[in-house]
Amino acid sequence: MKTVLVALSITLLVGIASAAPVVTFDNYSPTDVCQSTISSGGLDFSGGFCMGVWTGNPNGNGTPALVYDNFGGGVPVTMSLTGGGTFTLNSVDMAISWYDSNAMETILVNGSPLMLMQMQMTYTLNLSGVTSVTFSEIPGGPGYWLLDNINYTPAPEPGTLALIGSGILAAAGVLRRKLML
Repeated sequence: MKTVLVALSITLLVGIASAAPVVTFDNYSPTDVCQSTISSGGLDFSGGFCMGVWTGNPNGNGTPALVYDNFGGGVPVTMSLTGGGTFTLNSVDMAISWYDSNAMETILVNGSPLMLMQMQMTYTLNLSGVTSVTFSEIPGGPGYWLLDNINYTPAPEPGTLALIGSGILAAAGVLRRKLML
């Protein structure tokens, strides 16, 4: 019985440590205002000519999203963890924003091209061990795009890893003692 409880505790700890948050902008305030920095759900966004959380996105999914306006030209948006650290960017929902009339446009995500469509789609990125992710345009690229439902996994803190490791060692000790009896 103790072994089962210890194993269940370890499974719970690992599950908590590896939970992947999804950042939406549904409760972000202020909305519909140009800003140079935005913080939401443990992520910071900086740069760009004008970005903001906009509530009316015809190309989006009907919920508020971070919208980038590159009308001022060429300044990338950088996303990082609030307080720093490494993370894995699993996926994002993106689309060309409503001001861009092209059916498809390419942006760069950490230097790699990503083709955006007029309708919001989920893009699986799996960028692991990064301290930041840069979204930038290519020459002649979209002036407006939107970003929502950002799925990322922070790298575990050393203390979390130590806690999980000590739990595994304790479980192994209990199991060894049980088998010796």
